[in-house]
Amino acid sequence: MNPSVYIRPLVVQDALISYQWRNNPRIWRFTGARPDKYITPEMETAWLFDVLRRENERRFAICLLMDNKYIGNIFLTDILEGEAQMHIFIGEMEYWGKRRAYESICLIFDYGFNELILDTIYVQINSKNAAAIVLGKLVGFKKVSEYYDTNKEMMLEKMIFTRSRYEHQEHLSNASNEIDQL
Repeated sequence: MNPSVYIRPLVVQDALISYQWRNNPRIWRFTGARPDKYITPEMETAWLFDVLRRENERRFAICLLMDNKYIGNIFLTDILEGEAQMHIFIGEMEYWGKRRAYESICLIFDYGFNELILDTIYVQINSKNAAAIVLGKLVGFKKVSEYYDTNKEMMLEKMIFTRSRYEHQEHLSNASNEIDQL
């Protein structure tokens, strides 16, 4: 796979772009973490300053290789005992469906399994987010449960990707034209 993106650690200055994404309801319609008020650049900066200091999280910007444009975020949170939860979004909607999320997940797998020595990376996806579920399956996540989250007031699917699947390069096995549909 020749990715068109790279990931780099988020920096506080990224808030000057990401605050705009926080205010776009189309990006957050399937998440339980959508803002309930307008997010200012100052609010986003304060939030980033706080979360970037957390020891059990790694937060990255997704950037285009061709021009370094910052287009989204990918995170590993709740890192504990060889396991982490992955979160991803492409904030620049013009890049939706263009393989950027798939490529970013492959890169975070490399980081998580090689640098953090994780055994499992998992996601919790709103069961109504069909595109995210299809993407999860294409990259090799396997559904292990479905449950209703009372805090987020939605059905969630928990999917996992293991070190064994990574070592067998199962995340790359669907890098064919199928992924172009997303």
